[in-house]
Amino acid sequence: MLTKDGIKKTFQSDPDKYWKVDLFEEKGHVRKKCPSCGKYFWTIDPDRKTCADASCVDYGFIEKPITKDKWDYVETWKLFEKYFEDNGHTSVPRYPVIDRWRPDLFFTIASIQDFQRLDQGNMLFQYPANPLVVPQVCLRFGDIDNVGVTGRHLTSFVMAGQHAFNHPNEEGAYFKDKCIDHNFTFLTERMGIPEEELVYTEDIWAMPDFSAFGPCMETFSQGLELVNSVFMQFQKNQGEDTFRELDIKVIDVGWGHERLVWFSNGTPSSYDSLFGPVTSNLKKKTNIKIDQSVFTRYSKLAGSLDVDEGNDLDLIRKGIADKLGVKVSVLRDEIEPLQGMYAIADHARTLLFATADGGIPSNVGGGYNLRVVLRRAFNFIRKYDFDVDMGDVAEQHAKYLKPMFPELYENIDNVRKVFDVELEKYNATVTKTRGIIKNLIKKGDKIDNKKMATLYESQGISPEMIREVDKSVQIPSDFYAELTSKHQAKEIKEEKKMDVDLEGIPKTEKRYYRDWKDIDMESEVLAIRGKYLILRDTKFYPEMGGQPHDLGTINDIPVTNVIFTQGVVLHEVEDTSGFNEGELVEGKINLERRKQHTQHHTGTHLIGGAARELFGSHVWQAGSAFDTTKARFDITHFETPTQEELDKIEKRANELIEKKIRVDKRFMDRGEAEKNYGFIIYQGGAPVGSRLRIVKIGDFDVAACGGTHVNNTEEIVKVKISKAYKIQDGVIRIEFACGKAADKLEKEETSQLENIAKELGVPKNKIVEKAKDVFEKWKTARKAIKKGKKVKKTDIELSKPVRLKAVEGDILSDAAQILKTQPKYIVKTVQKFNKELDEMIKQLREKDLLE
Repeated sequence: MLTKDGIKKTFQSDPDKYWKVDLFEEKGHVRKKCPSCGKYFWTIDPDRKTCADASCVDYGFIEKPITKDKWDYVETWKLFEKYFEDNGHTSVPRYPVIDRWRPDLFFTIASIQDFQRLDQGNMLFQYPANPLVVPQVCLRFGDIDNVGVTGRHLTSFVMAGQHAFNHPNEEGAYFKDKCIDHNFTFLTERMGIPEEELVYTEDIWAMPDFSAFGPCMETFSQGLELVNSVFMQFQKNQGEDTFRELDIKVIDVGWGHERLVWFSNGTPSSYDSLFGPVTSNLKKKTNIKIDQSVFTRYSKLAGSLDVDEGNDLDLIRKGIADKLGVKVSVLRDEIEPLQGMYAIADHARTLLFATADGGIPSNVGGGYNLRVVLRRAFNFIRKYDFDVDMGDVAEQHAKYLKPMFPELYENIDNVRKVFDVELEKYNATVTKTRGIIKNLIKKGDKIDNKKMATLYESQGISPEMIREVDKSVQIPSDFYAELTSKHQAKEIKEEKKMDVDLEGIPKTEKRYYRDWKDIDMESEVLAIRGKYLILRDTKFYPEMGGQPHDLGTINDIPVTNVIFTQGVVLHEVEDTSGFNEGELVEGKINLERRKQHTQHHTGTHLIGGAARELFGSHVWQAGSAFDTTKARFDITHFETPTQEELDKIEKRANELIEKKIRVDKRFMDRGEAEKNYGFIIYQGGAPVGSRLRIVKIGDFDVAACGGTHVNNTEEIVKVKISKAYKIQDGVIRIEFACGKAADKLEKEETSQLENIAKELGVPKNKIVEKAKDVFEKWKTARKAIKKGKKVKKTDIELSKPVRLKAVEGDILSDAAQILKTQPKYIVKTVQKFNKELDEMIKQLREKDLLE
């Protein structure tokens, strides 16, 4: 069985083959084994005893950097970019931190991920240039508990990716020797690091399934790892414990951009050099006072003090204090508030990138980790009573990073909205926490690690909040890392295979994409499998992508279902006895059903695009489905839209219909589509296959999408939104209808309005007032009973509704919103409140509380 340790042992039996490069021969590097950690390393200094890992040496660059100059965050990238452009590399813009192109990951965690594509379980590479460099922002949450503590850990960072793809048919790429040449030249000549201060440590890198792996060289200097050069060279032979060389060998170098900035500046903490004016502004706002000499000594030790090495924060705190020769109170009172401030700076930047790229905090999926990070920052602000606004911190980051990432500042208003909504939710949690924890203590419930995790996941109650009530609670040092580890990757759903023998049957040619109005067809029967006909080609659309299957006939026999599986379309017919394999058959599709599905499918694009225009770039498709009567479109958004906002979306969609915009549909290579349109095309999720069908509605919307679509927006006729509501945290469902279904919906709403008015005994334009009158008086009566206070009869007696100026189309939704119900339940809800109000009036009278 292949294992990393086993492969490493094999490689180390012949280190010259796997790690030695021409530079080591030319410069006279020697290979040594570190007596402290046991790792092998290469150095130009024959007298060197240990490697340069932080676990073996203290940081030596703090307050005495050895580079020839100091560069800030933006300057360091410009220095790096210029060197590699001068040496034949193309600089490409960063990819989003929210991964839209791989179905198995929520976040971008490494620069090489930008160019990885999955196709039927196989890893392929798709790159815009070769070789290239990219300032890829990455999000990782495994070290969240260390952020602010060690001086170097972050939840977001730029991996300056240096990549070369050694495809047999391409020129310009390179492998180990030239890779380390670039490494050595940039560090020594451009940054001015003395040659003897660079240490190259041997290691290996491998995909979990060993589909790709190889040796790697980690470059250290004075305790800090600056870059990791991976030589992706081998892959496991399927079904064997042997390996072979990859067809395309890849140079995958991840430069630690933040490390280079910190190393050249030599500040006690990396955070003081990474965030530009953000850190200094925060220090002024928080008014933190520290003993600089203690903090400098702490910083030199901090590299070896990873929080996850222990399970008790108090013990870890004492261990650090002992090493520094200070009291624990010094850490608690001086250094820990500073660590909290640094964490706030880091977390604000992480959330800025994530939100600008379309992510929003929630309690599901990757959004869960974003909320963990944001609430951790809120906890620090509250714990230390900092006068800090997260939106302000994010905006300062956006301004500072504008030369590298101008898109951050373009989205700052939306980022602020998200933060405001999340702060409101956080404050609500703080308010209810004390009572919940006191009840648990009263019941004798033990608040252990598992209970803490449950409280956080179910109610958002953090360990810090719990400890405010119960000082005996011990907070695990890796609490947040454990929580976020569950939300790093997505579960890939495998295609459900039908229990039908398809061996030897070719894939069905799909003719349903040509023109939605083309409903007559002729084809050959390739096979008959039970109740299913398998044709050479078909215009019958199978159920997929939220669109129901077509209905119709084949040789006048009704088609009752159409299924797509393993590349083959199955036509379920009422009777297969009259068909023979090899015969030509004629098919006809139900045009009205196809038309309604087509209108609804293109309608989802109008609704989604209009919502994104109105709310911001964080709006992405989270699901869709429709039939002949109605459609639903789920979007990522942090609050339920108001009726006014729904009206704007509906109006915008109908404007696009009136403009008669052409809808273009064509198949494109995945790389070409990404290059032309960006990752916005993946609204429906990560793609399957290397060819994509692109649906483009003028300059308004573009997406990779299957299904049938209109040729011009005017064919949709009209859009009518019925309602919107939250289906889960961070996801809003919008229900609507198009074409004839929209006409029917309008008639139903008018009829429903009239029925409700009749049942309530009021005119249509007084329904909202009636609902409000009932609900407000019900609340007043309930409050009086609960508090045992007297109440005037006139305050709870139902009055006759006054005339209300309301738009008829808004009446049902407004009344339903007041009553916290759905429009169809308005009458029942009012009747329920009336009944309960009568009962409460009796109780108040009996208790002599009615005036």
